[in-house]
Amino acid sequence: MADKNDSGDKTELPTSKKLRDARKKGDVAKSKDVSLGLLTLAWFIFIALGASYISSEIYNFFNQTLDSTAESDFGLALRSTGWSAVLLLIKISIVILVPIALLGMFIEYFQIGPVMTSEKMKPSLDKMNPVEGLKRMFGMDGLIELVKTLAKVILVCIIAYAILKMALRDVFTFVSLSETAPVAGQRQQIALAAANFNYSLTLSFLGLVVILFLLVGVLDRIYQKHRFTKKMMMSMRDIRKEHKDDEGDPHIKSQRRELQQQWANQNAIGAAGSASALLVNPTHIAIALDYDETDCPIPVIAAKGQGDIAAAMRAEAERCEVPIIRNIAQARKLWARGEIGEMVPEDMFDAIAEIILWAKRAREGGGDMWYDMDHAAQVSIPAKKTAQLASGDAAP
Repeated sequence: MADKNDSGDKTELPTSKKLRDARKKGDVAKSKDVSLGLLTLAWFIFIALGASYISSEIYNFFNQTLDSTAESDFGLALRSTGWSAVLLLIKISIVILVPIALLGMFIEYFQIGPVMTSEKMKPSLDKMNPVEGLKRMFGMDGLIELVKTLAKVILVCIIAYAILKMALRDVFTFVSLSETAPVAGQRQQIALAAANFNYSLTLSFLGLVVILFLLVGVLDRIYQKHRFTKKMMMSMRDIRKEHKDDEGDPHIKSQRRELQQQWANQNAIGAAGSASALLVNPTHIAIALDYDETDCPIPVIAAKGQGDIAAAMRAEAERCEVPIIRNIAQARKLWARGEIGEMVPEDMFDAIAEIILWAKRAREGGGDMWYDMDHAAQVSIPAKKTAQLASGDAAP
């Protein structure tokens, strides 16, 4: 099984890099039926809420058109009717079309997030190849889309048939009443009741269609997610190749080195605050030493820092009241020969033991936390004079 996997069987989930690269090309898990279902729901809501407003606007438009035609010249009436029609279309667009268009963009964003790419619009030979087009049309994906479309059409027809069958008796009742009504006023009332009945019938039909499309959208979303993941699956060979390419990418290498340096700097500063002693040279080098006689009888190099990191380590050691020892020769030697996480070199045991011993006495006695071994005397240096000591100008 492992041999097959190494040879190219795509059994591994896609890496984050492959998903990012696919996203840059516009390949994402997207369901058209989710968009259709939510847009149909929006249409249903806007029609239900705005039907009375739209019908009143249309009614006023026809009244104004008839009045202007009867009272003015035909040319003027035609011009007035044209402007009124344009205004009516603008009103309907503001009420329904503009919100629906904005909602459509929001739905796309909700599904796939921000994706800006021109890859799908670039011309390619595959797009112009009729054979490839037929493969896409009659392939498995095309067949599934055809089945989904036919299923939706059949279900919508079933819903329409069921609603009309239930309402057929009421329709015949309205027709019979309108024919036998003796008074014109009663006929108008019957016509109004029939219009309201048709309106409620339409809303019932649209509501069921919305529910159908939403259910189809949820199922299609699950299918599209599964299909996209399967399409993006990788073999172990693909993963190793991707990792190898990343290793050779100068940009990735630079980013990795930068992150490693940041982590090392943060660890060095933190280690200075929890060290047993901090050895400095005094301005350019700082070395944090850990010593726990119950765990290891030999001091261990916890962290090393140069330049700004060394200054930050000294400041952190002062803040945490860690003893700081100045010894230029030992600091340089330990910097050159010691490695982080390792014990100090054997030939430096005596010198480092003296440093650890003084640090232990300083902690237990609560005295000064600075010791200048280069001047062979303990000095009392307040925090505000740290820079003076570091520069080597402090009195011994």
